Amino acid sequence: MTMIGSHVRVKLLAGVLTLIPLVFTYLILRLMFDWLDGLVQPLVEQIWGREIVGVGIGITVVSVYIIGVITTNFLGRRALGSLEAVLVRVPIVNSVYNLARGVVDALSTVSREVSRVVLVQWPREGTYTLGFLTNTLTDGDGRKFHSVLIPTTPTPHTGLLSIVPESEVVMTSMTVEEGIKLVVSSGVLVPEALMGSVSAEREQPSTERRASTEAAAAAGAAEAATKIQ
Repeated sequence: MTMIGSHVRVKLLAGVLTLIPLVFTYLILRLMFDWLDGLVQPLVEQIWGREIVGVGIGITVVSVYIIGVITTNFLGRRALGSLEAVLVRVPIVNSVYNLARGVVDALSTVSREVSRVVLVQWPREGTYTLGFLTNTLTDGDGRKFHSVLIPTTPTPHTGLLSIVPESEVVMTSMTVEEGIKLVVSSGVLVPEALMGSVSAEREQPSTERRASTEAAAAAGAAEAATKIQ
């Protein structure tokens, strides 16, 4: 009975987390549609003598497009910056705006800069932590390292930056969007690809991983000894 109750709670929470962005988007667009439609319908009735349903939708699409054009050029960004400077000084309004802006910036930044979702053993061996691969580095001896952002929950754009040897990074088949959902939902929305990656990694013989680590350490020690000589 306890397992059934737990299963129902998890599925309900997953459903709520899935519906929240959809409902929020619908409410924002519906609010914009009703506002614009209410503004233009009197003019439409004067010209055509009747109300035309759907005019608000067309005006909403055109308005959003125009806003996108304006905010992607220099003058538009300057104007937007001035407007934001005013909003952040208004009590209550600044809290709502900063929250919405932070979520949008987080998702857009992570999606743009992350190339892949990976797993690293952190904070100890045997414990897997999800990370976002942001860059690949090569040292003077040709050894590869990965820059991995280990995100905090529920804000995936913040966290710890780790430089991890390539052999210690587990690549997953998860998309960046799935990784973001996993972090934002605090582990409720878990894609099947995640556990598949963990299982494949655990099936790899520990001796192989240990040999790879020991080889890297030996190479580093040899390089240090050469420099001393």
